[in-house]
Amino acid sequence: MLKRDRITIAICLLVAVAALGLSFQAGAARRMAAPTVVATVDINRVREGLSERVDAQAGLMALAQQIETENADRLGKIEELQAEITDAVDPARREEIQEELDLNLVRAAAWREYIKQQVDIEKSLLLQDLFQKITEAVGELAEVEGINLVLVSDAGRVVQTISDAKIAREMQVRQQISTRRMIYASPSIDITEQLIIRMNNSYAAEQGTR
Repeated sequence: MLKRDRITIAICLLVAVAALGLSFQAGAARRMAAPTVVATVDINRVREGLSERVDAQAGLMALAQQIETENADRLGKIEELQAEITDAVDPARREEIQEELDLNLVRAAAWREYIKQQVDIEKSLLLQDLFQKITEAVGELAEVEGINLVLVSDAGRVVQTISDAKIAREMQVRQQISTRRMIYASPSIDITEQLIIRMNNSYAAEQGTR
């Protein structure tokens, strides 16, 4: 009788362990089977659709107009000196004007190079700032919507060639194909417009509080 009870207890333990094992495996399977929520975003479309970018571009245009005005003033001074040296009769005066003209030419060239670098810096900082804000906004939107992974989409871009480029057309095509990140993405997972609206609303709110 005692032996039979031991056998019965052993069988029950085996059944319990097996049941626990199956339950654990089922739970693990459910956890592993949880789908990853994926979305795509078109960075270029987002950047082009941002109100902040439009305002920043307006600032760059104002800067360009200031540069053009100063450049015109510098060129006007150079033209005046060129006309003056043509009319000058006294050799000493001509030499004096020539020295001033040379100095203005050197200063104008140095100024143009400096301005070129400054404008390049301003544009690069603008792009960096916008990209950082886009990255942060993507993270916030993904958190709200329960998105696990956001991919940069370039699926809709067409491979094109430029006829007057220094690179051969074949190489242009090869480069574009080799840098392509995505071939197809369903429009249903695209969050570009949601992101644009979210960022523009946030920017409008910030502007309203200033």
